[in-house]
Amino acid sequence: MDQETLKLLAKVKVSARKALGLEIDVQRLTHDRNYASEVLSKATQSDSEDLVLAAITLQDTFGLLSEKPKLQKVENAEDEGTEKYKFGARG
Repeated sequence: MDQETLKLLAKVKVSARKALGLEIDVQRLTHDRNYASEVLSKATQSDSEDLVLAAITLQDTFGLLSEKPKLQKVENAEDEGTEKYKFGARG
């Protein structure tokens, strides 16, 4: 685990205790996916912007966020009026 993730874990643990009265078992948080999902979800409900950001970042790090939406490729999306403008003003 990298240093940045460890800092986030410490920040979430301390901030959650202060803001929510929530005791977090860091060892369990890093090894139990269901526990991590539950605890980090609670942390995102906080009024503390720093805690919410740290919790969301950890959710992303642990792969707990749903997949990013994929953009749908639109085929044949040419407008009817674009066919007459195939060349520039000078040819």
